[in-house]
Amino acid sequence: MNNITVNFRKATKKEEEIVRKEIGKHFGQEGLDSLQNRFLWIKDGKIKEVCALHPNIEAIVKTIPHNLYFAGIPIGSIKNNKFQLEIEGSALIRLTSKKVLHVKTDQFLYGKSIFTDNVFQFDEAFQSGDLVIIEGRNNIHYGVGETSISSEELKSALSNTVIIKGSKNIPRDRGWYLRKGN
Repeated sequence: MNNITVNFRKATKKEEEIVRKEIGKHFGQEGLDSLQNRFLWIKDGKIKEVCALHPNIEAIVKTIPHNLYFAGIPIGSIKNNKFQLEIEGSALIRLTSKKVLHVKTDQFLYGKSIFTDNVFQFDEAFQSGDLVIIEGRNNIHYGVGETSISSEELKSALSNTVIIKGSKNIPRDRGWYLRKGN
């Protein structure tokens, strides 16, 4: 039997800066507001999993006398000093951000790309390379994706142009829980 010790700890200042810088880059102050009154914690490993804890949860976590595996909302991960926003982090940011792309297809949930023909609305202008929150019918949160074209280019792009490249192995869409999640 493996006795692997998991290190779940409060994020360092540098780790917090990495997370906040990336969220601010893509979602501005609105995105950073989603982390207001939350503390960042890290589950160490080859990839550092980043969790956002409400102050009440953090207070409880600090009182637990043995190693904790996980707590809070898993918002993303840090690898090679770069933060990657993931499913639940984008759901948290959705509460404060207007950088939302509304789609009329469920294909993103299967790790597939979104084509311009599948976009019916966006709430705020975006540039190529920006992260946007993806929502489906009835404003259901699907996840987060990186745009390959700007909102201005979207207006004249061919219908088969990929706007969000899908990813089967990165936890960016809710379907990942069924495909890969444990």
